[in-house]
Amino acid sequence: MMDTERKVNIREEFGILFAQGDFKKLYDCVSEEFKRQVSLQQFLEQSKLFNQGEQFYRLETNLYLTPQVEQFIWLNSTQTKFISVMFDEHNIIQALVIAPIESFSERDRWSTNKYTMPIQSEWFVYWGGKHEVLNYHHLVENQRYAYDLVVRKGKQSYKNDGMKNEDYYAYGKKVVAPLEGVVITAVDGQEDNEIGHTNKKNPLGNHVIIEHEGKEYSVLAHLKKGSVSVKKGDVVRKGTLLGRCGNSGNSSEPHIHFHVMDASDIETSKSLRIRFHAAVEPIRGDTVIPFFN
Repeated sequence: MMDTERKVNIREEFGILFAQGDFKKLYDCVSEEFKRQVSLQQFLEQSKLFNQGEQFYRLETNLYLTPQVEQFIWLNSTQTKFISVMFDEHNIIQALVIAPIESFSERDRWSTNKYTMPIQSEWFVYWGGKHEVLNYHHLVENQRYAYDLVVRKGKQSYKNDGMKNEDYYAYGKKVVAPLEGVVITAVDGQEDNEIGHTNKKNPLGNHVIIEHEGKEYSVLAHLKKGSVSVKKGDVVRKGTLLGRCGNSGNSSEPHIHFHVMDASDIETSKSLRIRFHAAVEPIRGDTVIPFFN
C-alpha cells in the first residue's frame, strides 16, 4: 500500500520533484524496459543538465492516449523546455521525454475575427496549441495553429473494438460554420477511410473553406462522404450546418480538422492563431463546447 501511494504522489508531483533534482526517486518509478535503455547514471546526467537554471515546471496538460496510458506534459517558466511522461495504469513510467521547445509564438499572427469551434456539442481537443508539444501541426506553417477535434466518452474516442468508423463517437456528428461568411470551396464524394488507412493524395478529404470578413479563411476538413450540405457561393451564418464529421482524406480516425488562414490557397497561405469568442485558447487535452452568443 505504501509503495502504491508513493508512486501516485510522484505521478501527481513529478514536475516539483524534477525541479528539486530528486531524479533518483523518479528513476525508481520507470519501467524495467526504460531502465534497460537508459541507465541510472545516464538519467541523472541528462536530467541534471536539462534542469540547469530551472526553478519549477508547470503542468500544462494531461490526457489518456489509451485507456491504460496517460500522458502528462510539464513546461518550464519560459515555455522553452518540456517534459512529457507517460504513466501506465499501475503508475509506472513507460516513457519520458525531456527536450527544448521550438516555438514561433513571438511571430504569431492572430486572426482579426473572433471564431467559435465548429461544433454543436461537447468535443475534445486532441491536437491544438501554440507549440509542437501540444500540436503536431505546428512545424507546418500553413497549418501551424490547426485543431484536431474528437469526441470522447471516458478515456477513449470509440466503442467496441474501434475498427469501424461507426464505432467512433465523432462519426456523423454535425460540423458547423465557425463564423458568418461565404463558401468558396465545397468538396464531397471522397470515400471515408477504413480505420488504419489514410488518403494522403487528398489530405483534406471532403471539406469546406469559408471566406470571412477581412480576407480570413476557415477550413473544415475530413467530412463524411455525402454529408456536405453547402456549395460554393452560399452565404452562411455562424452555426450553419456544413456537413458531418467523417474520416476522409489524411485522417486515421473520424475527427474534425479546423484552422484559419490568411489566404484562400491552403498551400501558400499562413495559419493564423485563432481568437475565440470565449476569450480562451483551447489546447491539447481540453474539452470544448459551442459558443453562439
